[in-house]
Amino acid sequence: MGSGESKNFGNIAQQSRLDHADLTLLLKQFNAIAKNGEIKKDDLKRIIEKKYGSDSSLTAILYNLFDRDGDKTINFTEFALAYGFLVNKTLDDVVDTSFHCMDLNGDGNISKGELRAVVMMNKKMEKYIQNDKKVPLDKLTLLPIEVSKINQEADDLFLQLDVNKDGGVSKQEFVQLASSSPELKKKLTSYLVRDEALDFFSTPK
Repeated sequence: MGSGESKNFGNIAQQSRLDHADLTLLLKQFNAIAKNGEIKKDDLKRIIEKKYGSDSSLTAILYNLFDRDGDKTINFTEFALAYGFLVNKTLDDVVDTSFHCMDLNGDGNISKGELRAVVMMNKKMEKYIQNDKKVPLDKLTLLPIEVSKINQEADDLFLQLDVNKDGGVSKQEFVQLASSSPELKKKLTSYLVRDEALDFFSTPK
């Protein structure tokens, strides 16, 4: 990211729905992490794991949310757009973003296992917040009956999304269904990371 991009707050603010004050604080946070104007995957992974533990699903979802163009680095625009999405949930391409985040391995399809992992992470995040964020996500335990219910919820959703029954949900299937059903769109986006849990964004003094 060049210096021109970092100063172009007008366009970034419009895209992210963040105001100038928010972006100024966010740029400070970005610069504390970034090297040569970008954040590498391993750097973000270390920050996430230090705060929440080594939950691979959370790490993958967050990184996919931040790395919007898939080039394995995060510039300030991507950083701001991801934060704006978490805070405002108003990205124009919210359906595309949801698919990108749920495709944990980036192969262009959502498998049943990936969808289970996303729903499981979401439920753990709920418990994490309920426990006042005292126990890291990877240390939280769920009862067998809870795990069974979560997997059934994910499997039922997968059956709905996998229109051609080939064992995977393509982006086309995902976008068509989510775009045609406001209720389904709301449900799918609700599985993404809850912004109230993401206090690793707090800007250092």
